[in-house]
Amino acid sequence: MRILKINPHKPEKELIKLASDVLKNDGIVVYPTDTLYGIAANALSRRAILEVYKVKGRDYRKPLSVAFHSLLQVKKYVEFNSIALRLAKKFLPGPLTIILPMKHMFPKELTFGSEKVGVRIPDNKISLKLIKECGFPITATSANISGNNDPITAEDAISQIGSKVDMILDGGKCKYSKPSTVVEILDKIKILREGVINGGSIYKFVKV
Repeated sequence: MRILKINPHKPEKELIKLASDVLKNDGIVVYPTDTLYGIAANALSRRAILEVYKVKGRDYRKPLSVAFHSLLQVKKYVEFNSIALRLAKKFLPGPLTIILPMKHMFPKELTFGSEKVGVRIPDNKISLKLIKECGFPITATSANISGNNDPITAEDAISQIGSKVDMILDGGKCKYSKPSTVVEILDKIKILREGVINGGSIYKFVKV
């Protein structure tokens, strides 16, 4: 396991490249987001996805969310209705995960066979540059043992899963230091987890 200190304001290109090389070889990287530290793996690789579940000790029946670097990239993989698109344009990049129908099928191991997937665009320069450098979406699940304390610093992640990953990008404490809000948008809006963004503010925005 290699720990790299990285500038959260101006992420060093060479460090981003090192991390992306790990991911391109189906490795596992811990990275900072705007909410919590996450576990990054190639979201299109079955082998890498299974390793994420192993690292976290996570129930395989619980799907993983996916992080993207731009709305344009997200649109290649999921179907947006008008409400979802409004929410995405309002809150992304930011601490919101939106569950939407897939148009590009991810490996069944990622979604436990579901045709929906949670997508997000972190408001974090390290995250965005890493995803862009990779050229593919990455997993967006917290860098901890399932059910344990949320990792808001690299040290939190190291103490729980440090020995199980290939690389850790230490970009300091996460901005919000709490999970993203998770919203499912199919026929109607459903708040599955209230996090940084208050559920009421989402309903209020949609009704405007």
